[in-house]
Amino acid sequence: MRNTAYNLLILIALVALSVGVVVVKPVNLGLDLKGGISMVLQPDYAKAIKHEYERLARTLEKELRDRGLRILDVTAFPDRIEVEYLEEEERARIADAVKDVLREFEITEPQKGILLLTFSERYLDQLKKDILDQTIEVLRNRIDKLGVAQPVVTRIGGERVLVELPGFLDIERAKRIIGSTASLELRLVIDSSFSKEELEEKLTKDTEILPSREGGEWFLLDKIPVITGADLKTAYISQDEFGRPAVGFELKSEAAGKFGDFTMKNIGKRLAIVLEGKVVSAPVIRSRISDRGQITGNFTPEEVRDLALILRTGSLPTSLTFLQEKVVGPSLGRDAIDQGIRAGVIGFLLLLLIVIARYKTAGISATISILLNALLLWAGLAGLGGTLTLPGIAGIILNMGIAVDSNVLIFERVKEELRLGNTLRKAVELGYRRTLSAVWDTHVTLLVASLILFQFGSGPVKGFATTLAIGTIASFISNVYYTKVFLDILARKRWLRI
Repeated sequence: MRNTAYNLLILIALVALSVGVVVVKPVNLGLDLKGGISMVLQPDYAKAIKHEYERLARTLEKELRDRGLRILDVTAFPDRIEVEYLEEEERARIADAVKDVLREFEITEPQKGILLLTFSERYLDQLKKDILDQTIEVLRNRIDKLGVAQPVVTRIGGERVLVELPGFLDIERAKRIIGSTASLELRLVIDSSFSKEELEEKLTKDTEILPSREGGEWFLLDKIPVITGADLKTAYISQDEFGRPAVGFELKSEAAGKFGDFTMKNIGKRLAIVLEGKVVSAPVIRSRISDRGQITGNFTPEEVRDLALILRTGSLPTSLTFLQEKVVGPSLGRDAIDQGIRAGVIGFLLLLLIVIARYKTAGISATISILLNALLLWAGLAGLGGTLTLPGIAGIILNMGIAVDSNVLIFERVKEELRLGNTLRKAVELGYRRTLSAVWDTHVTLLVASLILFQFGSGPVKGFATTLAIGTIASFISNVYYTKVFLDILARKRWLRI
């Protein structure tokens, strides 16, 4: 009797806690129930590899010249680096220097006087993996700052990213924020003109021509940026001297020192602020600038807000291609919820009638256990911040079936013990004890399967696995443990009919 009282007190506390969690923290609804945006993206690996060749070519050329090696040129191509040297006796020394500086290169000599450097397959595979990992991390940071509840950002296949934004329906803004590389660069202006052809005459391998953001004007810029987005400490909404929307930024300490030295040496020259491959503005350096700056232009307040958010969360390693995009309307999700609720209520009522007709008062205890199971599952989903999806609802329905199955196993075993001539209370004890191993195996197997699905699945599969895992634990508490408590109480009161 004392144990029964303790169990009932624990049950009351568990129910009260679960109701409190459900009321205070509603369950998040997934994209298929709430509506929202779904996109499949792929990083531009070819562009990223090209930039990596260009970066390493600059590093290699500086190192070779610092070592006093006689080379004509180091040229970067989208798929290779070519090193031109003067004398054949220099070849071995150049190859050794390349191996010291850049071990990931494979070196060949297609013709005399030229060394051809290409990435190894192992390095290319690792580079693509790093690009995908960094892309996912940056996108998660951006979407978290966007305030979307329970977004999905995960890889699909080996090279693509799935993004789901439940409750967010502005697809153009989503594409602008997600697809922006945020490649902020501050570069020295060599010259500017409204004629691109005029600047092309002055173009060298160390310079680049970029257009202005408004179009019309062209800028000849130093190829190597003084400051990049990676040097930013933070970015925030600001105003320029005329009160127009602008983005202020603050540099990290190391970058601030470098920027201060650069601006001191280049007073009177123009500094281009390059964003997404276009010159936003090119102010004249009037004095030494160290740790702070401002990005001005013809920005709207929303553009400033989004740009500050993008710069704060870091730049993407390369541009993204939108392979698929779709908007799921909230009305579609509402229909799914209504149909799910209707099916659930009808199914539960039919289950109630069948179980009570078959097992009488024991069937009533099973019904109470199933309701307790549903409450614990819902509270667990809400408390853990899980997201309910259509596959998740399928997991709940499957869990209800498992709960009924556990009760049926126990009740049938109790009836068998009664047929063998045991008393009611002894039949309950023996029936429960001899069924427990099978019920235990079922629940453990389901829990392991759901954890595996959660670990290796994505999107909808994770939703199914989440509800199945929480429901399995809730089922063992309600339909196994407390079913025994309820049967003991009914047997002791002589109310048990089975």
